[in-house]
Amino acid sequence: MSNVDSQANRPFVMVVGLNISDTDSSGFALDQAARTAMRIPCSTMHLLHVLEARASLDQADEAAGCLRRYVDAKAVELGGLARHSVGIHVRRGEAGREIGQLANDVGADLIIVGTHRRPNIKQLIVGSTAEHVMAIAHCPVFVAGPRPTPHPSHIISIEPPCPDCVATRTATRGQSWWCERHSEPHHLRGHRGYSYQFDLPFETHDSAVTSTGV
Repeated sequence: MSNVDSQANRPFVMVVGLNISDTDSSGFALDQAARTAMRIPCSTMHLLHVLEARASLDQADEAAGCLRRYVDAKAVELGGLARHSVGIHVRRGEAGREIGQLANDVGADLIIVGTHRRPNIKQLIVGSTAEHVMAIAHCPVFVAGPRPTPHPSHIISIEPPCPDCVATRTATRGQSWWCERHSEPHHLRGHRGYSYQFDLPFETHDSAVTSTGV
């Protein structure tokens, strides 16, 4: 079988960085991984929790047990992860590096990490595990977090014209645009800008001096 055929037949592989001490961010990451897996049959998920480098083997075993129980509970909440292969991993070291390393080890197509903060990209990325993962990852990285709070629809409100300005334009046949109040510099805010009116010197216009002028 050629490399092209083997790549075409291989499952879609995801590495999901979880922090069992932060169930909010882990929940967002695992929820997103499950939604992605539902759209891609026979996906493979590798769920990883990273301990400090000085953690003991006993602590690693305890973390693996906690991770299994957490994943089991989430699987029930999500309606199961049937038809998907799920691997549990616990490593020691710096979280960003270990997530990237596992993704490289298993040939991941996608890395998913979670955050409990609102998805403001500047605050989200700087100094976070996600930043470290994206700096070294050889595949796309999805940062899963809470949905943004919907803002009210932005409705542009157009104010009616100043009746005094309208009267001024009518009375002067358009020679003056604004009323006395809005013509003053300190009333600049009244029209949210600055307008300058001058008389165009028609006697020097192209149409007056050349036959091809407009």
